Amino acid sequence: MARNTKVVARHGTTWARNTDNIELVPHSKEPGGKGVYILFDGSMPVYVGKGNINARLKSARRSKRRGPLWDRFSWFGLADPKMMHDIEVLLLSVFPTYLRSLTRQDGKFVEGGKAEEKNKTADVIARQLRRRKKK
Repeated sequence: MARNTKVVARHGTTWARNTDNIELVPHSKEPGGKGVYILFDGSMPVYVGKGNINARLKSARRSKRRGPLWDRFSWFGLADPKMMHDIEVLLLSVFPTYLRSLTRQDGKFVEGGKAEEKNKTADVIARQLRRRKKK
């Protein structure tokens, strides 16, 4: 029997915040209705969340704290909602805290040990500006 390796059942990226678009997001009982979402202010992510995506977006829209601070959203309805927590933690780990200013918590993966880096000194890299060719 073939194993289902699909992670995302349905998704939408950087949709404009409006009633029509939020209503297009599946409800909790529909396939892809549970998962993770990101709220954006322009192109900057300001919040990462999980759960019943449609209901959470509606709640964020009404929120006194978050409501006025986002105008776009991305959503990822998961094929297996049990993965929701770890995927949210993954996103929280990828975005620095200043880019998700409305998300108050960090997260911890359900299982798996954290590896520690051996040497914290990064390689020195030369950054050079490219000069424009004169016309």
